[in-house]
Amino acid sequence: MECGEEGEWYFGNSSGVGGVYYGMSTHPSPAWLLPVEEPDSDGRTFLNASVWFANSDGYRVVFCRHEPIYRIALGDDVHLRAVAVALRQSRLATQEEIARAFGHDVSTQGRWERQYAKEGIDGLTPKKAPGRSRELDNSQEGVVRRWFHSGQSNRQMAKRLQVDEATIRRTLKRLGLTRLAAPAPPLLPGIDQTAAPDAPAEPTVPQDASAEASPSTLAVPEDKEQDPLGKTSSTADAASAEQDVPASAKPSAEPSFTVDHDPRDRSGDRLLARQGLLADAVPLFADADCLPRAGVLLAVPLLVRHGLVDAFTRVYGSLHPSFYGLRTTVVTLFLAALLRIKRPEHFKEYRPEDLGAIVGLDRAPEVKTVRRKFTQLAAMERGKELMEEAARRRIAEDEDRVAFLYIDGHVREYHGKAPLFEAKRPQRQVVTPAATDTWVHTADGEPLLVVTSEINAKLTQVLEPILDDVRRLVGDARRMTVIFDRGGFSPKLFARLIEAGFDVITYRKGKAKPLPAGQFSVQRRKIDGVWCEYTLSDRTRVRVGTLPAEKKPKQPASNAKGKKAKHYLWMREVRVLREDSRQTAILTNRQDLAAAMVAYRMFFRWRQENYFKYMGEEFALDALLEYGSEDVAETTDRRNPRWLQFTRRLKEARAEVARLQSELGRKAASNAEAARPTMRGFKIAHAELRKRLEAAEAKVERLFRQRKKVPQRIPAVDRQALKTEKKLIADTIKMAAYQVETQLRGMLQEHYVRADEEGRTLLRAAFQSPARLEITDNELRVTIAAQSSPHRTAALAALCVQLDALPLPFPGSPLRLRLSVQAPEPLIS
Repeated sequence: MECGEEGEWYFGNSSGVGGVYYGMSTHPSPAWLLPVEEPDSDGRTFLNASVWFANSDGYRVVFCRHEPIYRIALGDDVHLRAVAVALRQSRLATQEEIARAFGHDVSTQGRWERQYAKEGIDGLTPKKAPGRSRELDNSQEGVVRRWFHSGQSNRQMAKRLQVDEATIRRTLKRLGLTRLAAPAPPLLPGIDQTAAPDAPAEPTVPQDASAEASPSTLAVPEDKEQDPLGKTSSTADAASAEQDVPASAKPSAEPSFTVDHDPRDRSGDRLLARQGLLADAVPLFADADCLPRAGVLLAVPLLVRHGLVDAFTRVYGSLHPSFYGLRTTVVTLFLAALLRIKRPEHFKEYRPEDLGAIVGLDRAPEVKTVRRKFTQLAAMERGKELMEEAARRRIAEDEDRVAFLYIDGHVREYHGKAPLFEAKRPQRQVVTPAATDTWVHTADGEPLLVVTSEINAKLTQVLEPILDDVRRLVGDARRMTVIFDRGGFSPKLFARLIEAGFDVITYRKGKAKPLPAGQFSVQRRKIDGVWCEYTLSDRTRVRVGTLPAEKKPKQPASNAKGKKAKHYLWMREVRVLREDSRQTAILTNRQDLAAAMVAYRMFFRWRQENYFKYMGEEFALDALLEYGSEDVAETTDRRNPRWLQFTRRLKEARAEVARLQSELGRKAASNAEAARPTMRGFKIAHAELRKRLEAAEAKVERLFRQRKKVPQRIPAVDRQALKTEKKLIADTIKMAAYQVETQLRGMLQEHYVRADEEGRTLLRAAFQSPARLEITDNELRVTIAAQSSPHRTAALAALCVQLDALPLPFPGSPLRLRLSVQAPEPLIS
């Protein structure tokens, strides 16, 4: 019988010795699983001349004539007893030899053998001992044993496990561990005589560290840096390796450490996280011949330069204690977005081991863990701060991004049971419960900010508060041009924005008298590397609307003559003549822009609509991350349904009056004077029509009086709004994924002719491609599989060369990414 899981039995023969082999896997294993080199003499415990064992990395490996025969975890008491019994049954050692080496009495050894003969391995299960119960479980005792061999003091171990020193002393006594006298100081400087050959150095806590110190203080000494495999290098070497890394691209991940050496088994770090001693798991990568979806690592260099991880760290600090810490969570969710894992529920469709290997873990977080991380972040209520921090970093990279700002609302329909405010989605023209997000995009069409309105406010209501937020991020010195559609049309709003330091470009709302064709001319201009041609009419000054009169001191009645002077808003109008002879009027206060540039910037707004469509299909932009709702603010009001009902009825009544008046007018126009020469006769002839008209007019007057008694707005106590914290966090990550994908597509322009049409398709295929991982001392080499055609493979290879020039490490790891593409195999006919 054989099994690959630890803790099961293996039967076999080794070096001519027959018996039961326990814990031995028949599958090929990496070299670190079983020591193939004989440990130093002072790290071995001999049972006799042929049999001995060594404890290392939480495991006990038993050798017979230098051949490993058993491997068991030190914290597994049941199977440690089973090995003691097996050594006796296979006649490899006597009871006295086994008892002396394993640290128990001969009588105990005999009792185990009898119990095993009677009940099998179940008889070796420890029974509940009378008296005082153990304070530490088996896994904790294994950690104590490891720390003891590494030289940790009782006080340090007690502080790290959050128990008292008496518990540590009792545990050490029960484990048979005693401290030796402190060695004398070395006679020659620079020689360390205290390190045990089989005990790797463990992170230590300074004696004066406070009890609330975070796990990030449990780091390697300041003059050393630890890599994922536990090796150390001097800071001078680290500095020389990173001197080519731009300061803005260096990840500011919190210091961390690891006690694991096997990338596929992170049980040690998980135990530390459960004990509250780990803030985030250090990425440990393993060689892989064909790792599914590892092509997504193509986006990691730009993720580091983007600063998303730094933004999360600055806003949220840490998720301590946690194995899936803040950095790991952000990187995982970012790569999941590029892999089109659109919701937390979709993680169950992928093997956690495969996704985990991509980010340097044994397993990726699964559905419940991802939901729990979102809940933990949302509880801090810093979603808006995160969004603004990410926007601030994007603006700092290139301030020209905010030279033009596109603002538009996006309606997310809601089909749940919460009583939300209603809104109409333009594509459907149906009023449904919904939430409205107002998006701000930069000059190149990339998303910058998103603000959710709990009452589905109009664009004219939310535009000024949003621009106040943008002004706070950009500063007062920069003058920005705001571009929006007819939903924000308001001459009064235009005047306020211009006075606040913003320029405006928008469509003119309402009917406008067509201009003669002779006033239009063809203008051709190269904008953003593309030739644009428009048929335009440019009028530098047109009247847009009436402004409220300025308040002045009242004049005596005797001097008040005539009407108040009206104030108008005058703006520039650029009108575009379409191919179907329609005319589109565009308003702006900017006189410095060419007319073609005004038209180009206004029509460029459609990229927002394309963004909403693409993000909805590829990233599930409108997906709900939580189904909860919350009450709106007490000061929130809404339009009174009764007032709206009276308004509809009043509109219908006025329409009936207009219809009857029109009918009466037609009767008067067609009246034959010979038959009815007087008005009195006409009225008598149409008395019934006049009676209906009077009744309709009376109904209008009655409805008007009734509506006047009803308040137009009432408190919105019966309405709720969707929770927004998780949505803001998810939107920030999805925006970063879109921005990185857009930047990668831009880098493909030089190597792929159809990058504009097929660039994103090529990148999606590359992200889903398998890759080979090779780990060296300081590099993570990723070789992506060849693509569907040679020219696509060549374009992707050229992109990898560009990314490879960036000396950027994987977040949280000193390993530098090296990207390449597998050469396509030649076709043989």
